[in-house]
Amino acid sequence: MSSSSDIPGMSSSAPVDDPSVERPPAPMQIPCEPASASDGGSQRGKALAIVLFLVIWAYLYNISLKGLGFVASFFHVLDTISDDFLMGSLLAVGIGISIVVVFSGMKLYGQIVANVASFRILEEMVYTDLREGRFKTFAVKLMNFRDLPRPEQNCPERVPFILLSFCFIYLMSWIYVILFSEALFFASWSAGVNLPINEHNVVLMPTLALSIPFASRVMAYFRYPYAQDFADLLPAAAFVLLLVTMLGVLFESHDQKFYLLQVFDDKKLAIPLLTNGVFLAFIPVFSEALFWLIELLAPASADESETPK
Repeated sequence: MSSSSDIPGMSSSAPVDDPSVERPPAPMQIPCEPASASDGGSQRGKALAIVLFLVIWAYLYNISLKGLGFVASFFHVLDTISDDFLMGSLLAVGIGISIVVVFSGMKLYGQIVANVASFRILEEMVYTDLREGRFKTFAVKLMNFRDLPRPEQNCPERVPFILLSFCFIYLMSWIYVILFSEALFFASWSAGVNLPINEHNVVLMPTLALSIPFASRVMAYFRYPYAQDFADLLPAAAFVLLLVTMLGVLFESHDQKFYLLQVFDDKKLAIPLLTNGVFLAFIPVFSEALFWLIELLAPASADESETPK
């Protein structure tokens, strides 16, 4: 009869007090002692040091850059902190947050477009998390939408969510028709190419604009492995367009040209743009409906072919 040491993955147990058996070293434990007030100062002392630093910085700022006297600089310290530093921080934070919001929205939409089962996943998130009040879980899943497991079926199971998905696709298609028309016009304008705006080009520009996000969805239909990489270009274009727009507004540039402003100044150009946009924005809806119909009817046709006549 073989001992336990002969079985793979098993080792014979040795007495605990056997000195010949080498035991793994115990994990080193670093003693954690509460920091005393003498190590780094008390909480009030740290806060006082921060306040003094800000006051001294504002005082020197008033003397060196504002050109105030030594006494006047002291009395204008609060004005400098509230008007210059605080308002400047709010402006910078506001611009940064707007960029992050636009980038996050476009990034999420890029992940939705590149995932062929995205609307089925969103359906489960809405009915299992959002409807049950688990808003934090829903937000975390949205932020990690790419890593969520893919279901077997791509089409949503509930009819109301199918209609809601069609409305969402149509709305986002309109946004991209407008957004990328402006982005393409800016790209040509920044490259020194002056695009003439007429009744023909006002129809061609939205078509080119919609082809960029729509190509990502078509790649997802055919399981193209680099569909997500292509979709990642969408937030980059939106980021550049937003940044350039903010620069033009902040610097009050009169040389900055906007495609949509020039189009809507002329009714002869605005009407073809809107009419063509109604048709173009429905193309992704039609393709998604066709894709879901093929998926839903394919199993039925396969079952009918297998049944004996």
